[in-house]
Amino acid sequence: MDVLASLIVPIYRFHPYIASCLDSLERQDASFRYEILLLDFGGDEEASRLCREREREKPLLYRYYRRERNEGVSRTRNVGILAARGKYLAFVDSDDELEKDFLSLLVSLAEKKEADIAVAGYFLQKGRKKRRGYSRLRKEGKGKAFLCHLLKSPFLRQRTFVWGKVYRRSMLREGGIFLPPLTTYEDLPFTYQALLHARKVVSIRKPLYRYRQWEGSVMARKKDSVLQSHLQAFLAGKDLLAKEDPALARSLFARRRLAVTLQLRFDARQDIRNGKDPAESRLEYRRAVNRIYGRERT
Repeated sequence: MDVLASLIVPIYRFHPYIASCLDSLERQDASFRYEILLLDFGGDEEASRLCREREREKPLLYRYYRRERNEGVSRTRNVGILAARGKYLAFVDSDDELEKDFLSLLVSLAEKKEADIAVAGYFLQKGRKKRRGYSRLRKEGKGKAFLCHLLKSPFLRQRTFVWGKVYRRSMLREGGIFLPPLTTYEDLPFTYQALLHARKVVSIRKPLYRYRQWEGSVMARKKDSVLQSHLQAFLAGKDLLAKEDPALARSLFARRRLAVTLQLRFDARQDIRNGKDPAESRLEYRRAVNRIYGRERT
């Protein structure tokens, strides 16, 4: 039986949630064959040993790749895109989990609707507490329509996370859609490009991905300015759109969009909570908005 779906999991170090993540991937109720790609790029010995054990126990399910150097999450996921054998692929962070029907629902939805991307809602998991995330969009249509909705919606009902979705592999490969070399928020320009190329996207409200927030996560350990990191991602996404569809880029960035300015305002407040001078942070916010919407070149 051919592999229909590939789950791509970057591994960098051992932490308390790796085993529960992989268990949730093994428990998928899909009736079709799928594979789990463990991409161990610079992981510590304990993480590497766990990956090797999983592949040894279930060689038909796991494929393990090891590199000594951590080349960043974008490079790691891009290797997964190239190595995946499934018709569809999905990205999973090693501290998150999937609901058991993640693959069966999203792949069947993509097949039925002939969609290039199928999107689900998600849970926010913090300790023992779990609540629904902000992506509560039920929609079906062209990828460009989703992209316009993403940038214009004031309610942030559609998010740019790389996870929580299944992608048609051929669309990514043939369109040259890979993650850019950013250290954080690299999924934002990737999502812009994927939506731009997608002939059809379908989204459901049901939460199928469990996003874990904890003190050891990449975002929790991030020390750089949240606003500056997000700004670089927005600019990368804008530049990408300007190259691939100039008319659409001009339309989307002709005036300020509440969804973007709200995100940057939230980032500025987060920087203040992290110890940044409030006046400096507010000034950075105004400059960031001006840079995105073409009113300031530097």
